Amino acid sequence: MFAARRRPIFFAPGFLFASLCLLSATAFSDIVTNRPVSQTYLKSIFAVEGDNPYPTNDDGTLVFSAMDSKFNSGNGHGYRNEVKVIDVLRRSVGATKDHFSATITPLLPVGGKTIVAQYHVESLDTELKVYIQDTKEFGAFNGVNGDGVFDVLVRILGTNGKETMTPLAQIKSGESFRLAIDLDGGAVTVMVESQTKRHQTTGRTQIKDLGKNIYFKFGDYLQALDVVTGGHTTDSKKWEAYYQAHQIDRSRIKFSEVSFSHE
Repeated sequence: MFAARRRPIFFAPGFLFASLCLLSATAFSDIVTNRPVSQTYLKSIFAVEGDNPYPTNDDGTLVFSAMDSKFNSGNGHGYRNEVKVIDVLRRSVGATKDHFSATITPLLPVGGKTIVAQYHVESLDTELKVYIQDTKEFGAFNGVNGDGVFDVLVRILGTNGKETMTPLAQIKSGESFRLAIDLDGGAVTVMVESQTKRHQTTGRTQIKDLGKNIYFKFGDYLQALDVVTGGHTTDSKKWEAYYQAHQIDRSRIKFSEVSFSHE
């Protein structure tokens, strides 16, 4: 009912030729998606958490700000402003077939860390998370805390129950990159196209089936920690203390040319 005819991703001019030199045609053809879709289509699939991200004009753009929205889900680790697949459309890992792509432009302060896309289980667990972060991270392209260079990376929960991190890009605030996620029968591929790292992909990865339905989310989920313990916390007062201590006073994540199909 909600599936539309899928077509190849259209990356920004100048990126595609270099990408194809680095990635086999077979692997590239595994990631397919629709052309940019309408607000009406997106609103029929996604529920909003926090402020309305849709602009007045229907041009395939959504703008999220966790800091402006200050939406608290009650069990998160920071404020969020996201859209998530509605309950009636959620399926098991094996039955979910999604194709997502968008050009993402983050505006984040030095030291900021946010999740811009994720697959969530109908519990507190997650199967996949795409981060933009200016924090310390072993194995990331930059991995330096608070230097103004943001790593784009993904964490995927494998069938062995362990989470694997794959670096995808490094950018600065205000720079755009193209993100594509393909999930089909429990196998996922994540690809990023950026000006600095060109084409990066996870390859096809089987995710763990936790026995519950999963659903896709995207937007701005601004991470925070307990400034005393350094651990995660669900206390919004401690989030505020963390943001203040790290001078994180704003966030804005723009998604343009958004495309999504769900079967």
